[in-house]
Order: sequence, then C-alpha cells, then structure tokens
Amino acid sequence: MLLWLLLGFASGFDEVLHKRFEYKHSFKGPSLTDAAAKVPFWDASGSCMPSADYVRVTPSIRSKQGQIWNKLQFVGNNWEIQFSLKIQGRGKLGADGMAIWYVQELPKRGGSVFGSPNNWRGLGIFFDSFDNDNKHDNPAIVAVVNDGTVAFDHGKDGKGQETASCVQGFRNRPHPTQVRVRYYQQVLTLEINPGITTRESDFETCFRRENVKLAPGGYFGVSAATGALADDHDIHKFMTYSLFERTEQATPLTDETKKKILSDYEKYDIALEEKKKKYRENNPDRYSQDVEDEQNLFYKSLIDYQVKLSEKFDQLGNVIKELVNVGNSGDTSAIKSSVANLERMQNSIVRQIESNGAQLQNVISKMENINKKSQTSEKDLKTITLALGAVQTQLKEIQNRKTPSCPPIPDQGITFIHLFCLIVIQTSILIGYWVWRSRVEEARKKFF
Repeated sequence: MLLWLLLGFASGFDEVLHKRFEYKHSFKGPSLTDAAAKVPFWDASGSCMPSADYVRVTPSIRSKQGQIWNKLQFVGNNWEIQFSLKIQGRGKLGADGMAIWYVQELPKRGGSVFGSPNNWRGLGIFFDSFDNDNKHDNPAIVAVVNDGTVAFDHGKDGKGQETASCVQGFRNRPHPTQVRVRYYQQVLTLEINPGITTRESDFETCFRRENVKLAPGGYFGVSAATGALADDHDIHKFMTYSLFERTEQATPLTDETKKKILSDYEKYDIALEEKKKKYRENNPDRYSQDVEDEQNLFYKSLIDYQVKLSEKFDQLGNVIKELVNVGNSGDTSAIKSSVANLERMQNSIVRQIESNGAQLQNVISKMENINKKSQTSEKDLKTITLALGAVQTQLKEIQNRKTPSCPPIPDQGITFIHLFCLIVIQTSILIGYWVWRSRVEEARKKFF
C-alpha cells in the first residue's frame, strides 16, 4: 500500500509540473557541433574534444583534464537536467571520474576536483570511479553543495562533506548511463539507469534530499579528469528543462493535429537518417569510433536475452500467484482459466528461450568463424613468407652465376667480284636447264 501511495504521489507530482525545454543550455547529437567544430552556447577547454555525436571530456590518457561549460546563466529557480554519460576503460579499475556542475561563477581554468577548481559556490555531482580511501564503496555518486569555503577532500572521497550520495556502478556498461537530476522547491533528486538496459522502467532513485539551497542564476557544466589510471569520459547528451507549476489546463490536441505532428516527425526522422548516412560516408574515420565490434554485439545480445527472459519469469510468477488465489477461492471455472493462462505462459517462455537461443547460437558461430579465419590467414601468411624467401634465394643464385659469352663473329664482307661471279654462275645454270628441257620436249613430239 505504501508503494502505491508513493507511486501515486510521484505521478501526481509530474502532473502538476510543467517542463520547458531550454535549448541554449542543452546539447545532443547527432550534428552536435557547428561548422567550426564547437558546441553552440558552450565552451570546451583542456582535453575536451566535441564531436558530431558526443563530447569526449577526457580521453583514456593519464593525467588529463577536460571541461565544457554553458556560457549563459540559467535564470530559473527550479530545473531538471537529463544527461547520458559513458565511462569506459580497459582495466578493472578506472580513474578519476566525471563531475556535473551548477555553480555561480564560470571557472577560468581547470582544477583538482575532477578537472574543475576547488572551493566552488554551488552544486557538484561527482561520478567517482576510484576508491581513494580504500573502503570499497566506489564507484559512487556524490553530491556536494559548497558555499566557496570548503575544500573537497579527495583522499577521503568527500566523506563527511557530501550532501547526498549512493554507491552505484556506471563504468564499462553496454549502454550509456542515463541520469535525471531534478531541483524543485529546494528538493534535490537524482534518478539513474545504470546502462544495463535502455528501458524507461529501469530508472531507480539514487538519493532524494530536502532543504538544499541553491541560488538562481548559475552555470551548468561538465568536467572530468584522469590520474595514474585513465578512462574515456564521454557525455552523449545534456538536456535542461525549466520547472514550474501548471496555471491552466492544457488544451487537448485534435486528431488532425496529432496526425500532422506525427507526419512531420516521420519526415524529420527520414531526413535525419539520410543526413546521418551522408555523414558516415563523408567522414568514415570520425564515425568509425562508434562502430561496435562482434564481441560487444554478442555481449549486448546476451544481456537483452537475459532481460527478456527475466520479464517472462516475472509474468509467470504473477500467473502462479493468481492461480494460488483462485485455488483458495474454490471457483472451478476460474481455476481452469488460470491453468490455461499458466500453460500459455510456459509455452511463451519456451518459445522465447528457443528463439533467443537460436540468435545467440548464430552470434557464437560467427565468432567461431572469425577466429577460424584469423587462424587460416596466419597460416597463409606464413606460407607466402616462406615462398617469397625461396624466390629471393633463387634470384640471388641466378645473379651470382657467370653467363658464358658468345664468340665474336668474324668480319666477312662480300666484294663486287664475288657477287658478279655468283650471278654469272646462276644464269648459266638456268640457261642450261632451259636448253635441256626444250630438247626433251621436241623428242617427245617426234615419238608421238
């Protein structure tokens, strides 16, 4: 009952609030940057590298700092930010982390607090990857409100200074980590989807703290830093909304308006896909960073399979509970109906396992084929190398052989006298042959 009351309160809270999107305090890919490779209304510095699809605040290089700050003040008292981040690295441990800021003054340089200066005035939300105090409570999300007089204690991971915190994993996840931070009437709430799935229902509350006082007119920003260990710190979107109560009931949309909006969205979606396709063709080097390899696809397929199977088992549990309740009531028809539902659910689970199992088997076979091809290519390469070595040896032997030279041709020139005598001899032979032939023909005529 308490859970339903909380859910009802949350849904009612959303109904009385109105969100207004603030595009000058937001960014989102694709086409995140302008022609000058900058994010509109934002200023990047340090190791921060904006691209068309996301902002890499720091690369996986040791001792780097990066920052990106909104150049405009946010004038509202209540706000909500929705952002997605991806922190990943090769090792089991990462460092240092990423920070989301709402501060009163724009910093002019980097600093020691996740790439931003210490003694800030405002709110800092830290996605801390490294366990500095060795208490095995990292990765953690820590929110600290500072009035400019407190220096953040990195050695203790901010213990005793935090306004709110929770231990939550967000590093090396298959999907970007989705985060919602809401500040309304001095209540600070953070909800997170850690990145195992992309379902909207998988958001969970990290913390909720009341009596949090933040002055209006602050600046939003993102910073990150690496130390002796290094991770890629990427932020894929940063969406900002103003929050205020609804003063009047919104006019419902007509069916024609809904159809027009849906048609316009479909046209926009088609045009967007065409632009993305052209961008990939024109920028293969920049886009190749986001192409996933076969191992990541296999990993995601396995996780999606587990999530779908978990949903089916949850539904099966609900059907079993319903069957137990009906059995206690003694209603025969209801029992038969519940048993039929149970059989259908079991058949559905079997089909789910068979279909997803076949898909996973295809992915596994593809991975095995790739491994076989790589092994075969290595053998072919060794054979080609040996053949080339044999050819080079034969060429050296041919070059080293002594080729015998041809004897010189003597100079035997023909003089005019020799040529005249040869012509006379040939003419005499022809005349003699002609005389002999004519005599033979005359003798044959006399005989006949």
